[in-house]
Amino acid sequence: MSDSLTSPGKTLKDGVYSKSLFSISWPIFIDIGLHFATLMINMAMVGMVSVESIAELTVGNQVFDLGLILFNFINIGVCVVCAQALGNGNRRMVNRLVHIALGLNIIWGTIISVATLVASEKIVELMMVPEEIFQSSTYYLMILSASFLPEAICLCGAQILRAFACTRDSMYVAFLTNFITILGNSIFLFGLFGAPKLGVIGVAISTVVGRCVAVFVFIYLILHRTRVKIVPRFIFVIKKKYLYQILNVGLPGAGENLSWHGQYMTMTAVIASLGALSLATHGIYFQMCMIMMIFSISIGMGTEILVAHYIGAMKLDLAYKQLMRSVRIGMIFTAIIAITIPLGTGKYFFSLFTDSKDVLSIATPIFFLSVVMEPGRILNIIIINSLRAVGDTRFPVLMAILSMWGVSVPIGCFLSLYMGMGILGVWIGFCCDEWTRGIAMFIRWRSKAWVKAAKRNYRKNFLDNASA
Repeated sequence: MSDSLTSPGKTLKDGVYSKSLFSISWPIFIDIGLHFATLMINMAMVGMVSVESIAELTVGNQVFDLGLILFNFINIGVCVVCAQALGNGNRRMVNRLVHIALGLNIIWGTIISVATLVASEKIVELMMVPEEIFQSSTYYLMILSASFLPEAICLCGAQILRAFACTRDSMYVAFLTNFITILGNSIFLFGLFGAPKLGVIGVAISTVVGRCVAVFVFIYLILHRTRVKIVPRFIFVIKKKYLYQILNVGLPGAGENLSWHGQYMTMTAVIASLGALSLATHGIYFQMCMIMMIFSISIGMGTEILVAHYIGAMKLDLAYKQLMRSVRIGMIFTAIIAITIPLGTGKYFFSLFTDSKDVLSIATPIFFLSVVMEPGRILNIIIINSLRAVGDTRFPVLMAILSMWGVSVPIGCFLSLYMGMGILGVWIGFCCDEWTRGIAMFIRWRSKAWVKAAKRNYRKNFLDNASA
């Protein structure tokens, strides 16, 4: 593959090529960290009340995460297609994509919010939540459902800004959102300023308020950072060819995430059947996994932005080299972090949420599993993002379905329920899935099987639609 065959000699007017992976990724690192911190702050603060309160949040938080995945049906595609259009220099296409993205998220966010509100009690029932926390878990989820619409708009705004390589802006919004969350939790959990102590219901209210404030900030940033003038009457004018481009990336990408979340929720239901202590342990350990993944996710998203710009300009050699460099960086740093988990950082992390010795005893064996699991997970996070950016979207979702439901779920159920390994058995199943897919993704990228998809994507979206 030579530059003479793959590069039309385009340059980026927005100056993204002049930015390094580090300059794009470090704000994403903090942004994602703060996003995950919202749920961890909630868990840590309610943990000051009781371990049972942590369990009350677990199902609602997982449904919230599922909502984020559903919104990514649109927003994954928005970021990639916008970045490709910017790399190609097609500003008119970018303007239309921004309007369509906002309209789709308003519609989709409203649907998800209403559906979650109506089905809250049934969802908690299906997750086999213990009777003693059933009612409070339901109330938490019902109030949290009001955050889905503003969250959809916030995610859309963040992805648009990232496509323009304005990654610091969403980081600042995340700081603001967390400040509002902490303030609200302090008021409603501990009765500051004479407010009633509302428990997990107060936590849900704080989350909703923080998202609503963030919406207005994101709209302001889009107007001032992207030079796109938002015309309200164009927001709900959906052009089929642009919708197709967004969904062609977003549906497979979000489908892979949806499959992961589906198997994760399935296995969480298995853990819930083991009791509230196991469920609380699972909830805390999952948050720790998110911390370990933040670096790789930020590298993956930064790489995706650069690769998408390269693909828009048909610089395939640069895209290939960027991914391989990113994998090396992610593997090294995450391996270092994972090794520290059984050496003491795992115990320290759990102490932030609870002082229960029973919970720590359940979690300790999984600390050692982390050392093996996390490197496999990195390959998925980084390479899948870049496969989406080049237009090779079907392979990751097919592998996700085969591996998650053919490897993770059967192994996890067998080890946890029939071999008596409990929560450890479930996470061994997750580990097997991560490595199965990780190896498959690495082989896919090294083989350059994605080049054909990248060229087809360029011809269809930028040559055939040059007048768009």
